[in-house]
Amino acid sequence: MSNRQKTTVRSAIELEREVAALKARVEAQVLQLARITGSNTDKKEQLGKLLDLAYALDVDSTQKRVITDTCKKLIKTTVTEMQLNMELTEADSAFLSTLQKRYPNLNHRELKISLLVKLNYETKEIARSIGVSTRGMETIRYKIHKKLGIGKHISMKNYLTELVGG
Repeated sequence: MSNRQKTTVRSAIELEREVAALKARVEAQVLQLARITGSNTDKKEQLGKLLDLAYALDVDSTQKRVITDTCKKLIKTTVTEMQLNMELTEADSAFLSTLQKRYPNLNHRELKISLLVKLNYETKEIARSIGVSTRGMETIRYKIHKKLGIGKHISMKNYLTELVGG
C-alpha cells in the first residue's frame, strides 16, 4: 500500500470516528430535549390542576388572586420553556418577558440566543446548541444587535445584562 493510500485510509478512519462522536452527541442532546419537554409538559399539567384548585379555594379574594397570579406566571414560564426547549429560572423568565415587550420583532430563536448571550455562553457554544456554524451564529448575533438598535461598539452581553438590572 502506498503512502497516499495509507493517508486516505487514516483520513477515512478519522472521519468515521468524528461521525460516530457527532452521532453520540446528537443522541445525547435529543435525550436531554425529550427529558426537558416531558418535564415541562408534566409541570404545565400540574400547574393547571393547581390553578383550578386555587380558583375553587374559599379564601380571601386578595389571597386567591396572589395564588392564581403566581400559578399563571409559572404556567407562562413553562410554556416559554417549552417554546425555547430549555429550563428557565424566574430571572430568565423575567428577562425574556422584558425583552419580548421591548423588542416584539425578535423571534423565538433570537430570544433564546439573547438569553444565552446574557448568561455568558460563548458564540461557539450557542452555535452548537442551535445547530448552526460559528460564522452563522455571528451573523445571527449581528442581526439581533441591529434589531436591538444598539451601537456596533456596544457589547450585546452588557446591554442585555443591564436591560433588567443584571
